[in-house]
Amino acid sequence: MTVYEDEWAFWDDIAARYILKHAGTESNTVNIVDAAGYYADAMIVERRKRKRVKLPVVGAAADVTEAPAAI
Repeated sequence: MTVYEDEWAFWDDIAARYILKHAGTESNTVNIVDAAGYYADAMIVERRKRKRVKLPVVGAAADVTEAPAAI
């Protein structure tokens, strides 16, 4: 699988969290590392399917033109 440059940090984070969660003193290290890579690849593919939408800024502070009245 090709991982694009802007996805490396995401891939590394997922793989590292998986390894930390499932690592132990047993000798299944190869299986855990392989599973972490597979899981990270699957998450990258799912992330690519999602659309990114920017929400409009509502009530920005720059819209205020008058100072509040002092009481």
